Amino acid sequence: MKTKNIILCIIFLVVSMLNSDKACKKYDNLEINGIFSVKKDDLPQDFSENALKIVNEFIQKTQNLDKEWAIYFDYKTGEILKCGHGEENNVKITFREDDFDGHNVASIHNHPKELLSAPSHKNFRIFERKFEDYELIAGFEHFWILKAKGLYENLVDEANSTSEIIALTSLMSCTLKYNDDDIINQMHNVIYGKELSKYINNKNINDIQLLQKEYTTMDSDLKTAEFSCLKRISSPDAIRLAREYEKCPFTPTAKEILYNYYQSIGVEIEFDEIFAD
Repeated sequence: MKTKNIILCIIFLVVSMLNSDKACKKYDNLEINGIFSVKKDDLPQDFSENALKIVNEFIQKTQNLDKEWAIYFDYKTGEILKCGHGEENNVKITFREDDFDGHNVASIHNHPKELLSAPSHKNFRIFERKFEDYELIAGFEHFWILKAKGLYENLVDEANSTSEIIALTSLMSCTLKYNDDDIINQMHNVIYGKELSKYINNKNINDIQLLQKEYTTMDSDLKTAEFSCLKRISSPDAIRLAREYEKCPFTPTAKEILYNYYQSIGVEIEFDEIFAD
């Protein structure tokens, strides 16, 4: 029995290595087709110049792709350790934790245009991984850094549920307030990211942090969240609404949530009828 288990483990390791090597060769052959990048100051202080090159190469290779890619790399040496690709909103890389022994590990994956830029509930699996210190998300709108040095397994379920609730309530709030689909999508991206950051950072745990960074481009140096966000919104109404949002926090009321729920299931009801005497 022990011999059989050893053989199975060896087969698993060999297949995993072959799959990762194959994926890394495909990743190496991806063309640079984007102009976004991040600066050294945007990354954690313990990231090397070589790691910066790896991060910017990944951003520029995956910026316009309609599927997710992911790589694990050593943020001290810049060595790529594992690679993988998947569907539009999902990517899996097979590994064993001891594959990363002796390395300072970070991962980076992209979110295609149709997805929210900020981390999704899937990204909080990092709380279960002692070997992984950072998860970077190259969203279409913004760049995100999720820091989690150490094990915080007790937070995984809570973070999963909270992120899904924030995504749902922010979408319902935007659907209620705005009539244009492009504005709804833009504001959903903005509000979800802000509220998720507030939730994570308000934990006040030294080794857990969620940061949003702005991309720079080859022909500009965008530094403020407001300008970078509004630059992608062409409608004057959307710009006005985005500025109004900056002045007040996202606080969806029970009335708003219930009204959107009724609309979603086809019940005809006026907003003022909710909770009416």
